[in-house]
Amino acid sequence: MSAELPDFDAVYRGDELAEGAQQVPWNIGVPQPAIAALLDRGVRSPVLDAGCGVGVTALELAARGYEVVGLDSSESAIAQAVADRDSRQVSATFEVADVTSFSGYDDHFATIVDSTLFHSLPVDRRDAYLGSIARAAQDGAVLHMLVFDTGAFPAGGGPNTVSAEELRAAVEAHWTIDSIEPSSIAAFLPEEIGAHHPLDESGRRRIPAHLLVAHR
Repeated sequence: MSAELPDFDAVYRGDELAEGAQQVPWNIGVPQPAIAALLDRGVRSPVLDAGCGVGVTALELAARGYEVVGLDSSESAIAQAVADRDSRQVSATFEVADVTSFSGYDDHFATIVDSTLFHSLPVDRRDAYLGSIARAAQDGAVLHMLVFDTGAFPAGGGPNTVSAEELRAAVEAHWTIDSIEPSSIAAFLPEEIGAHHPLDESGRRRIPAHLLVAHR
């Protein structure tokens, strides 16, 4: 079943936060811990940050000297990303784009990072998205995807979560899967939503997720 997704542009403006939320829950100010570990191991340029939001991952990559492009459909999120880029004086490209149908980057990227995007897409746009990023990938490019597991939220709540089997079936139509490992996504959830998830040392809830690695 497809969840009713929020108006993400309104969420990034602060107009449609969940009841009890003081901020956009997934805006934790740093890359997701699973993605930060990936960056510490190193990736290859150029990098696509698909569904980059306010650009935290892309800006961290840029600060480390990577060539990086961040795409997101939210004008508000991209405006915040551009402002942070300029204040940090790093080089990164940000564009408002539909990640399920963008063009202009065929065979361009060596690495694609999807940090919590896939579960935020309408289910019927997943295949188009996977095809779009595949077209933008070089031969041998690597995809890293961090996505909520079906156990992340009560039935009927949250975004379009997936089981490992569902994730594999969707991705393998366009990519060769190397691994799908249990992981977690850190978020500042209101107590009434996240109380059953453990807290980390930064006061963030750690929510069950999958970390997928695939290649072209």
